[in-house]
Amino acid sequence: MRRKVSPEKDIAEALGQFPKLSKHFDSSTNTWLLAGDLDICDSQGEYWNTFNILILIPNTYPYCVPQVIEKSTLIPRDTNRHISEEGICCLDMDHKLLHMASRGIRLVDFIVEKVYPFFANQLYYDENKEKKYAGEEYEHHFAGVRQFYAEDLNIADVHLAVKVIEMVLANSIPGRNDRCICESGQKFKWCHAEAFALLKTLPTDRLKKDLYSFKDLPPSS
Repeated sequence: MRRKVSPEKDIAEALGQFPKLSKHFDSSTNTWLLAGDLDICDSQGEYWNTFNILILIPNTYPYCVPQVIEKSTLIPRDTNRHISEEGICCLDMDHKLLHMASRGIRLVDFIVEKVYPFFANQLYYDENKEKKYAGEEYEHHFAGVRQFYAEDLNIADVHLAVKVIEMVLANSIPGRNDRCICESGQKFKWCHAEAFALLKTLPTDRLKKDLYSFKDLPPSS
């Protein structure tokens, strides 16, 4: 059962932790907006820099992925910097964000776990001589989707990916004690059960997009 959440209460909590942000309600789109400055400090509390940002919170909150826009233009508008020409920030792999949204986000957690690290990592990139981010990052476009399936879901084989997605779309889930469809010989519950569980939380259009992309790959991929 989906829980009922008051956006105003969660927004007030977020503003208490990030007081340089202010709220505004856009009645024309029924959307809450948080706008203002986000100060970034390192783990020792040393100040690094400040970004001016805008967070758009859809009316489906908490079952949504807020959109974050960097207004200060401190980040070069470059795909390699995970930001669009309009300043829309790619905070994480789409699948992970949608999975988080399916369970219902808590705004302050979303800012702490996704928004703040994104901007801190941008500053880390600027200071890093090799121009790398802290930790691993996903490749761009469908290459990143394949990376997610391979590394996070343990589905590196294209044919297996197609089979799994088709089964999820058809709601045809193996029994927990059945042999896994990947032919590893293990029981499903010890093999790809978690991958199926995550994919089941994603919107149908996201799964279909993945399916068509995998099917469009050349046979040798």
